[in-house]
Amino acid sequence: MPRGTCTIFNWNGTHDLKNEFGVSLSDGAISTLLAPPAAKERVSNASRLEHGKRVDIRIPTRYESRELTLEMHLIASDFATMLANYRAFFAALIYSPEGVILTFEIYGQTVKYRLQYLSCTPFAVYGGSLAKFAVRFIERNPSNLGAESISLNALNGGGEDDNNDNGETNGEE
Repeated sequence: MPRGTCTIFNWNGTHDLKNEFGVSLSDGAISTLLAPPAAKERVSNASRLEHGKRVDIRIPTRYESRELTLEMHLIASDFATMLANYRAFFAALIYSPEGVILTFEIYGQTVKYRLQYLSCTPFAVYGGSLAKFAVRFIERNPSNLGAESISLNALNGGGEDDNNDNGETNGEE
């Protein structure tokens, strides 16, 4: 699979993962990002007076939030640079309590994911200049894929993207 470009947007601006931190996504991370989210169970009623159950199909499909584990690699010229880049990368993730927007571009297509950092596995160092680790995120609203306008208000769960068809909000603050 060809490599795409990957950036994150947080309160401190836009950061190119590869050029600024030496971080790249593994092919497995790309597959994880591109996998469709699980659908929420539809409203239904299973009456003892009827066979089977009634399912309301008039309401559009809604998606569950999902946890994503993205495997990443960090490459640097030496161990000191690798450690400095590792710390700067996680500062960009951890000190963004409102979350980050990960923008991934491949085959000329751009997809944006609104993610919030959860945890990271211990990193494994190979040869003093290559590290491998996995970062766990939560995507609170998977239906936000491909949003053109990005603001910190939308990143924080506010704005029109979180309204359902009845004008009610989803309750996230």
